[in-house]
Amino acid sequence: MKFFKILCIVFFSSSFSFGQNTKWRVDVDQSYIQYQGSHTLHDWEGTNPLIYGLAVANQSGDKIKKLALLAYVRDFDSQNSGRDSHSLEVLDALKFPEIKFYSESVLLDKQMATIEGYFEFHGIKIDKTVKANFINQDDSLQIKGSFELVPTDFGIELPSFMMLKMKDLLKITYSIVLIK
Repeated sequence: MKFFKILCIVFFSSSFSFGQNTKWRVDVDQSYIQYQGSHTLHDWEGTNPLIYGLAVANQSGDKIKKLALLAYVRDFDSQNSGRDSHSLEVLDALKFPEIKFYSESVLLDKQMATIEGYFEFHGIKIDKTVKANFINQDDSLQIKGSFELVPTDFGIELPSFMMLKMKDLLKITYSIVLIK
C-alpha cells in the first residue's frame, strides 16, 4: 500500500494544473481483472477483484488524460489452490509481486476508448494498445473490454503438464470502475 501512496503523489503531482483536472480512483468493490489460460487438456481462468489505481480526467470528468493501474499476482484466484501456488512460483511472485499498467494516451470516440500505454510485469515493460468500452455515468466511469497477452514476452517460462506446455497466450477480460 505504501507503493500505491507514492504512486498517487508522483502521478498526480506531475499532471495537475489546478482547476483543469478531476481525480478519480478505482472502485475496488466493482472492478476486476480476469485471465483465461489454456492447455491441450484443459482451460482455466482466474480473477483478481482487488485492482488499485488512479486516473486524471478533464474538469468535466468525461475524458481521461492519464491512467495508472496496479494488481498483485497473489490476488488472482483460479479456484484451485494447487494451481495458484504453482503460478506464484512460475511468475516469481516474491521477486515480481505487481502487475502495472500506465497510460498517458486515452482517446475517446463516442463510447469506445483506445488506451495506449505499457504493462510492467516480471521486470519487463511492454507497450500495449487496448480497446475498451467507455461508459460515463453520473458518478462513475467504467472501462471494460478484453485483450491478449503473451507470457513469454515477459520472460516467463511456460509451465507444462503431462510434458506439454500451456499455450503461450492469455486472454484478459477487465472491468475498471473509476469514482471521484
